Amino acid sequence: MKRTLLLAATLLLPYCLPAADEVSTFPAYVDSDICARLMLGPITPERMQCSKSTSKDGDMPVLVRLSNNMVFTANKEKTIQPLVGQLASITGEIKPKNGTIKIQSATPITADSLAANDPARRLVDPSKFTTQRDAALYEKIRHELAMMPYITEFDFISFTLSGGNVVLTGWTIRQTNRSTANNAVRDIPGVESVVNNIDVLPLGATDMQIRAGARAALQRQLSRYFWGNGSDIKIVVKNGQILLLGTVTRQADSDLATIQCNSVRGAFKVFNMLRVQSSEKKG
Repeated sequence: MKRTLLLAATLLLPYCLPAADEVSTFPAYVDSDICARLMLGPITPERMQCSKSTSKDGDMPVLVRLSNNMVFTANKEKTIQPLVGQLASITGEIKPKNGTIKIQSATPITADSLAANDPARRLVDPSKFTTQRDAALYEKIRHELAMMPYITEFDFISFTLSGGNVVLTGWTIRQTNRSTANNAVRDIPGVESVVNNIDVLPLGATDMQIRAGARAALQRQLSRYFWGNGSDIKIVVKNGQILLLGTVTRQADSDLATIQCNSVRGAFKVFNMLRVQSSEKKG
């Protein structure tokens, strides 16, 4: 009897196992994590320069699938590191829900190798990339994201809209913020598809201490940019790196923000991408 049950369990085992991860081969742009989530749209010389400079300064490499702008974090960073700022044909096991890929191979390619009707050409050929959008739809999406209740100075969530296609991007310390943003945008009439590139940041003790230390350091010298639980300056911390986003009124304030964050214990790199308002905007 036991032998019969064991045989039956063995025969049923393949049907009980979860399905294998999807193995895909697709053209991608090898980007840095920062630029992939900030510089949406065509692969321009400006974007390539951003990719190379931030990667050189220590930002991790990621893959951007050309067909829909989805960002994938790779398990083998060393495999794609030499290809940052280039196009590549990628084969691997992908998990779109959490934006990861187990790379099997990465081969450099050129834009000319993409077929004329390949959707991937939209990101490598600016003439094929359209930013035309419905102003009313854009405002609805912006409003829904702005009304999210648990966004702090440690979160940065943005989006781009092309036709009815939305790409959500940025970083958050709450998993629920990622899903909330996705659901809120998906349900808006006129939205046809949503690619969710919002990265959920690690909540380890070191990164949490760096967040608190960076906020305290910035508040000491730049308090006018902070109020309550909000701020004109966003402090994104990931694996010991600090990324500063937002807007300040003077270049001197931007420089001071870098100096203050460089003094934070445990932080080993500061990427300052603060925008400085023009004199016209000041008036």
